Amino acid sequence: MFPTSMATSIRNTKMLLRRAFSIKRNEILARNLCFTRTLNANEDQDKSKKVVEEKKNKAELKEAKQKEAKAKLNMLLESMSKTTQKAYPSESKLSLATPKIRAKPAKPVKQPVFNTKIEPEMLQAVEDVSNMLSKEKEALKNSLIAKLEDVADESERARLEPFKPNKQKTEDLNSLLNTLKVDGKKPKNKSPAPKLAPVKIEDIYSAQPSGIFSKAHFIEESSAVSGLATWDMLYEKELELAVTHPPANGFQQMIQWTKQGKVWQFPIDNEQGLDEEAQVGFHEHVFLEPHLKPWCPRRGPVRHFMELVVVGLSKNPYLTVEQKKEHINWFRDFFEAKRSILIDTGAIPDITTKSSPSLST
Repeated sequence: MFPTSMATSIRNTKMLLRRAFSIKRNEILARNLCFTRTLNANEDQDKSKKVVEEKKNKAELKEAKQKEAKAKLNMLLESMSKTTQKAYPSESKLSLATPKIRAKPAKPVKQPVFNTKIEPEMLQAVEDVSNMLSKEKEALKNSLIAKLEDVADESERARLEPFKPNKQKTEDLNSLLNTLKVDGKKPKNKSPAPKLAPVKIEDIYSAQPSGIFSKAHFIEESSAVSGLATWDMLYEKELELAVTHPPANGFQQMIQWTKQGKVWQFPIDNEQGLDEEAQVGFHEHVFLEPHLKPWCPRRGPVRHFMELVVVGLSKNPYLTVEQKKEHINWFRDFFEAKRSILIDTGAIPDITTKSSPSLST
């Protein structure tokens, strides 16, 4: 009995101790929780107090600054109202500097601008020649520039002129191409063409005439009345279109293009279409200075101008030799008409004086 009661008592004491320990622990936890809550609450209160105090301090500082600024503004206004304005004399005796009035520069006289394709060196030569004349300066200048423009326009028209094939060379080439034959091999397995019996043709005029129209008289149309040339041309064109067929192969197409002047003639050279200049030497196109010897002076603005004209014409491949000579002769006649004025100004020497050389030398 004793040992069992002892064990139960020990067990009960242990349970009591456990309960007491758990109660004590719960109390400690509760106390700690309450303490932490109070601490957090105190910290929050302190923070809120600090924020409120900072806001109050900022508001007070701002208000103080505004009051200080108002006070300074009031002091400034008072000082301005107290100061009296000084009376200055209407006219000062001091000699002050005044800005200088600059005179406007005179506008340069606009010279007429020529819309030409002439080089600046050529225009300068024209200006030098025209400066030799005092009275007819503008008229001389305009006429020379107009002539140079005509030369440039004529060269441009000759350059843009369509190519005209040589008829004789075209006919020779056509005859050569027409004689060409294509030797085609005949197929081996080809059935022979059937031979037809010869057709007997009787002469319808072999019989004796009936003679019923022997006494009839037919009025022949007079050949004096001629139709319009336009109708004849249209009729010939219609006949040509009716007979002309599209090319069957490349050879016929090349022949047709050669007749129309769309392809180069063979043999190809650099002088196709220049049939008139075929008999003229190359030196006659380039060396044009001998045409200046009989009349142009040896030196001076007229000589310089004509040398530029000759150089320009020698480099022009679109004018014939006759056209180049005509342009040079035009300038010769032009300066010959102004001969008296050019002699007075000294542009060309006077052949009547013994000291000056003649124009032909």
